[in-house]
Amino acid sequence: MTHYTNGKLRAEFWIFSVLLILAQALRAAPADSKCDGEITVQILTDRTIYAPGAMMHVRFLITNTGESPLYLFRRIGQCSSPYGRLSVSLHDMQNRDLKYWLCAADDFLIGTRDIVKILANTESGIFLQRGEIYGRDEDYDLPKQKGTYWLKAELAPSSLTEDQNQALVAHHIRTIRGTCTTSAVRIVIK
Repeated sequence: MTHYTNGKLRAEFWIFSVLLILAQALRAAPADSKCDGEITVQILTDRTIYAPGAMMHVRFLITNTGESPLYLFRRIGQCSSPYGRLSVSLHDMQNRDLKYWLCAADDFLIGTRDIVKILANTESGIFLQRGEIYGRDEDYDLPKQKGTYWLKAELAPSSLTEDQNQALVAHHIRTIRGTCTTSAVRIVIK
């Protein structure tokens, strides 16, 4: 049995506390959000402090917390599209969206496609049972201007026709119904 004096115990507790605080400061904090009561969206950055113009690595995690399976499109991306949107936005200290990252063109003919077949195909669709997580990594070039910024992520539903939505219901395929926005992650460029 180890015997501690009050001074030694306090010193070890202080050291442990400092190490815990340092570990938390060095680890990038995740931002998460729950939407529809059945989906959790989380973003993680590779760090919280960056050099001007550096590359930021972001991991998106989407968890199905609902009872029924969840289907996602693999082509969901940074821009608004018929497939939905999984995007990151950069905000300044006044919470203004800087509209920093540009969009790429997507498939705007989705209204003519067999949506059930697209989602059921593992090359174009993702199937998540309850508790399963879909992860996706993206890299973003950061501004050259120093300062404190806030990073937010948004998961938005696809834009489908009424016939496509009815086909999903008929096949018991649940997709994202509402927009999910994460809480903000603070990053510093210095």
